[in-house]
Amino acid sequence: MYMILHLFNDKYLDDVILALAEAGIEDTIVLSGESLGQKILYDIPLFVSFQESAALKTGYGNVIMGTAEEEDVSFALEELKNSGLDLLGKKLAAIYLLPVEKVIN
Repeated sequence: MYMILHLFNDKYLDDVILALAEAGIEDTIVLSGESLGQKILYDIPLFVSFQESAALKTGYGNVIMGTAEEEDVSFALEELKNSGLDLLGKKLAAIYLLPVEKVIN
């Protein structure tokens, strides 16, 4: 499976990375960026009146991508939940697992 983990708040990046590593998911890439909401808010003055919108308040996020088994992702999420960080329950992340038919190295 190919995992795409979109972390909506970079405050929890270290915790997520440690949980993934503990689950054996280490061959990943981490991309950091500015959210579309922030780009709209600050780069397009027309939208400045929407700055109270909750969707626009999250400024930066991270995308972690790499191969992972569903069981390993579940283990990492459970470890995070046991430590008090329920990523999915608090809507702090979205995780996509995509089947991979072939890998060419």
